[in-house]
Amino acid sequence: MSEVSIRRDLTYRRDLDGLRGIAVAAVVAYHLGFPFTSGGFVGVDVFFVLSGFLITSIIASELEAGTFSIAGFYDRRIRRIVPALVFVCAATTILALAFLLPEELKQFASSLVATALSVSNVWCLLHSGYFDQAAETQPLFHTWSLGVEEQFYIIFPLLLMAAFKRWRGRIRTVIWLLFAGSLLLSVVRLADHPQSTFFLLPTRAWELLAGSIVALGFIPKPTSRLLRDAAAALGLLAIAIAVVGYTSKTPFPGLAALLPCIGAAVVIWAGQGENTPARLLRARPLVALGLISYSLYLWHWPLIVFANLLNVEALTELQKFAVVGTSILLSALTWRFIEQPFRRRGAGGITRPAILWSGSIGLGSLVAVALILISLQGIPTRFSQQVLDLAAAESDSSPWRTKCHAGVLAKGNYDDTCIFGEDVPPKTIVYADSHGVEFSVVLGSLAKSRNESVRQVTASGCPPVADLLPNGEACARYNRDMIAKLVTIPPATIIIAANSHAWTNESPEQYWKGLRNSLGALSGAGHRLILLGPIPHLPNHMPAPATVARWTSRGNDPADFRFSPDERFSVLDANLRRIASEVNATYVPVAPALCSDGRCSAYLEEAVLYFDDNHLSVRGANVLAKKLLAPLLWPENRLAGAQSEP
Repeated sequence: MSEVSIRRDLTYRRDLDGLRGIAVAAVVAYHLGFPFTSGGFVGVDVFFVLSGFLITSIIASELEAGTFSIAGFYDRRIRRIVPALVFVCAATTILALAFLLPEELKQFASSLVATALSVSNVWCLLHSGYFDQAAETQPLFHTWSLGVEEQFYIIFPLLLMAAFKRWRGRIRTVIWLLFAGSLLLSVVRLADHPQSTFFLLPTRAWELLAGSIVALGFIPKPTSRLLRDAAAALGLLAIAIAVVGYTSKTPFPGLAALLPCIGAAVVIWAGQGENTPARLLRARPLVALGLISYSLYLWHWPLIVFANLLNVEALTELQKFAVVGTSILLSALTWRFIEQPFRRRGAGGITRPAILWSGSIGLGSLVAVALILISLQGIPTRFSQQVLDLAAAESDSSPWRTKCHAGVLAKGNYDDTCIFGEDVPPKTIVYADSHGVEFSVVLGSLAKSRNESVRQVTASGCPPVADLLPNGEACARYNRDMIAKLVTIPPATIIIAANSHAWTNESPEQYWKGLRNSLGALSGAGHRLILLGPIPHLPNHMPAPATVARWTSRGNDPADFRFSPDERFSVLDANLRRIASEVNATYVPVAPALCSDGRCSAYLEEAVLYFDDNHLSVRGANVLAKKLLAPLLWPENRLAGAQSEP
C-alpha cells in the first residue's frame, strides 16, 4: 500500500489472552449478578475489538504476502468457531429436552436455528432486548454476539481484499470512514431504536473496526516505554470504569461503548511493545482464562439459565460459584478435546475439506433437530396433562389488553377507555399501569351481576404518577390528561394499582412524590380511593406458569409452591401504606392473601395466579378481587350469581 505498509507481527501475544480473560470474567460476573460488575456486559465489546484486531492482522499479512484466500480464511473461522459451538448447542439441546416446557422448547428450537445460521442477533432483536427479563430464560440468547462477529467475517474480508486490489492507496480513508459512519449510526439511532442499535452489525461494526485500525497500523506504534505504560494503564482503567460504573440503564452502545472499546484498543496498541500492564495481563491465571474464553462464553449462559429454571429462589452465592466452577471445568474440557483437535492441520490433523464438511454437517444437524422439535410442537407428551394445564396459564391474560390497554405513546383520551359490565355509567374506575389490566376485566364481570360497570384506565409502562417519565414525555402527558379529566367527573371509587417494584428501580424519589401528588389530586376532587399494595415478584424473573409447572413435573403438589419476595417488598408495602394514610385512601395490601411467614404463593384455589413473573393472570386477579376488593366495593355482599371467572 502506498499510504500504509501492512506490517503485522503474528507472533503469539500472551497479553491478548489475558485481556480475553478479563473480558470473559466480566461477562460471567455480570450475568451472575456479582458485586461491582453491573457493567460487565462490556466484556463483549472488548471481545469485538480483539476479534477485529486479530482477524485484520491475519488477513492484512496474507494480502501483503499474496497468500490470502477466502477458502483459507473460512477454514480457520470454522475451526475456531463451529466445533465448540455445535458441541455446546447439542449439550444445551439435551438439557432443553429434559427441562423446557413445550412452548419454551419451541422457542429454544427457533433460537437454535438462528444460531446455526449465524443470525442469532436478529432472532434476539425480534424476541427480546438484551436487558429484558425474557432474555434470562433463553439458553442461547448470548450467541447474539457470535451473530454480529460472523456477519462481520462474511463482509469484511471481501471488503479488505477489494480495497487492497483497487483502492490500495485509500485503505486508510475507507476504514476510517466505515468506522466513523458505523459509530455515528450507533449514536444517532440509539435513542429511538435502542434494540436494533444494540444487536445489529451496522451499529456494532465500528467496535470491530477499532481493532482493525490498530492492526493496520493507522496509529503509529508507541515509541517509548513511558507512553506504553501510561496508555495501557489508561486503557485498562477505561474498561474497569465501564465494568463497575455502567448498568443495564446505561444507554448502550452509542457513545457509552467508546469507553471500553477505545480502552481495549489502547491496551492492544500499547502491547505492541513491552509495558508493565502487559506483564500483568500475561499472568498465568488470566492467560489460562483467556485460552478457554470462547468455550467459557458458550457454556456459562446456558448453565446460568438452567440453574435459575430449576431453582425456586434466587441463586445463593455458593450456587453462583458452583455455576462458575462447572462452567470453567466444562470449558477447559471443551478447549482440550474439541477446540484444539479441530484446530490442528497437517499430519494428525483435520484437512480443509474435512473441516468444511464436518462443520456443515454439524450446523445442518442442529437445524434439522430444531425443525423436528418445532414440528412436534415441543413434544408435549414429555409431561402430564396437569403440568401442561399449569403451563398454559401464560396465556391467561386479559383478552382486551390489545384494545383497552393504552400504549405509552397513546394520547390520554379518557372517553375512549373501556367499560366492563352493564351499559351504565361506571361507579368504579381502575387507574393503573399494566398491573391493573386483569383487575379491570374481573371487576367488570363482578359488577355486571349488580347492574354496575367498571372503567379501565391503564397504560403500558406508565404508572398513575404525576410527572414520572419512565417512557419519556408520552407517559407524563398521558397522566396529565387523565388526571385533568378525573378531577372533573362526579365522585367515584378509583382503584390505584402500579408495579411499584419496577418504578422504584427507575427513580424512587420521583415515583413516591408523583404518586402522592396524583392521589392527592384525586382525593381532593372528592373521589374515594383504594390503593392496592405491591404484587410479589417471583425470583429470577421466572414466569410463574412455567415455574409452577416445572415444580409439579418433579412430583410436587403445585399448592406447595412457595417463594420469597424481593427484600424490598416490605419497604414498598410500608411506603404505600404511608401515602394512603396521607391522602385519606383505603390501603389494600396483597401480602395477607398471598403470603405467610415471609413466603408467597403463586398457586391458589387451583389457579396459577400470574401469567408471567409479576402480572396477575385473569384467574389470579379473580381470586384476589373476590378476597380483597369485592368486600370494599360491595360491602353488603350481594354477589350471588356473580361469575367465578370473567
